[in-house]
Amino acid sequence: MGFFRDRFSAIIGNFLEHYDSALFAFLAPFIAPLFFDTTDPITALILTYAILPLGLITRPIGSLFFGWIGDNLGRRVALFYSLLGMAVITIAIGLIPIYRDIGIWAPISLAIARSLQSFFAAGESSGGAIFILERTESSKRGLMSSCYDASSIGGILLASALVTLISSQGWVLDYWRILFWGGGGTAIFGVFLRALPGERVDVVKSQKSHGDSLFSVLKLNRGALFSLILASGFSHIIYSVVFTLMNGYIPLVTDLSKDAVMKVNTILLIGDMLLLPFFGYLANRFGKERVMFAGALFSAIGAIPLFALLNQATLCTVIIVRSTLMLFGIAFAAPYHAWAMDRAPPEHRYLILSFGAALGSQFMGAPTSAVCLWLFKVTGWSFAPGIYLALGSLVACRIIYLFMSSHRRLRIKP
Repeated sequence: MGFFRDRFSAIIGNFLEHYDSALFAFLAPFIAPLFFDTTDPITALILTYAILPLGLITRPIGSLFFGWIGDNLGRRVALFYSLLGMAVITIAIGLIPIYRDIGIWAPISLAIARSLQSFFAAGESSGGAIFILERTESSKRGLMSSCYDASSIGGILLASALVTLISSQGWVLDYWRILFWGGGGTAIFGVFLRALPGERVDVVKSQKSHGDSLFSVLKLNRGALFSLILASGFSHIIYSVVFTLMNGYIPLVTDLSKDAVMKVNTILLIGDMLLLPFFGYLANRFGKERVMFAGALFSAIGAIPLFALLNQATLCTVIIVRSTLMLFGIAFAAPYHAWAMDRAPPEHRYLILSFGAALGSQFMGAPTSAVCLWLFKVTGWSFAPGIYLALGSLVACRIIYLFMSSHRRLRIKP
C-alpha cells in the first residue's frame, strides 16, 4: 500500500506544482489591471508576466536546498517540505489585496509570494521524477517519464479549465482567489499523504561523496549541469510560448477574445496530456535523444513562419499554429526526465537535476512571455516572438546532437 501511496503522492505533488504555476500565468491577462496602476493593457500585462522570472534567484536557491536534502536525507523528506511550503504560499496568494486597496504594496506582495512559491517548487518537479524513475526499469523510463510529465499537463489543464469556466461566466474578477485557495487546500491533502509512513528510501552515497561541498559537487558535474540548464530551458520556453504567451498575445494580433483563446488552450492541453505517453513510447522505441532532437529541430525551423501566420489569423489558423508548436514541445518533453536521469550519478542526482532545471526554467523559460511581448511591442512584427523560440530551439538541437554524436563514437570504438 505504501508503495503506491508514495508514487501517488509524488504525482499529485507534481500535478499541483504545475497547477499553481499555470494558474497565475493563465489569470495574468485578467488580473493584471488589478495589481498595476496603468491604463495601457500591454504594459500591465508585461509587468505581470515580468513577475514570473523573479524566481531566478529563489528557485535556484530552493533547488540547492532541497537537492541537498534529497541526496543526503532522502527523497521523501525533500518532497514533504517542498509541497508543504507550496501549499502555504498558494493559499497566501489568494489573500493578497489589490492595488486599489493597498497601492504599490499589492504588486510587491504578489512578487514576493511568487518568489517564495518558486523556492519551494524547486524541490518538487525534478524530485518527484527522480523518486519515481529510480524505481523504474531503465528500458521503461522513457514511457514512465512521459506519463509523469502528463501529470504536469494535468495540473496545467485543470488550471486552464477552471480559468476558462469562470472567465466564460464573467466571474474572474470575483472568484479568482478561490482557485488559489482550492489548489493550496488540495496540496495540504498531498502533504498529509507524504506525512504517513511509507516505503523507506535510503540514499546510497559513495565513499568519495561523503562530505562533498555543494561547490565541489557542482564543479564535478558541471558538464551535465550545463546540458540540463539548456535542455530544460528550451522545454520551458516552448511550453511558455504555447500555453502562457499565446493567451495574452493572440488577442493583441487577432480579433479573438481572451475567453475564446482560453477555450482553445484547454482543448490543446487535453491533446497534450493524451499524446505524451505516445511520444514516450516513441522514445523507448527509437531512442530518447532522437525524439528530443526531432522536436527541437522542427521547432527551430518552424517557429518564425508559424508566428508570422498569426497576424489577423482566424480561429482555425490559431489552432493549427498552436497545435504544431505543441507537438514539437511534446516530442522534446516526453523523454526529458528519463534523459536527465542519465546525466548525473545517483548520489548527486537530486541536486544536479533540480539545480539544472531551476536555472534553465528561470533564466531561459520564465522570461519568455515578457521578452516575446517586448519584442513584439518594439518591432511591431507578428513573428517577433518566434525569434526567441527559434534561438532556444537551436541551442537545444546543439546539446542533444552532441550527446547523439558521443554515443555513436562510443559504439564504434574498438
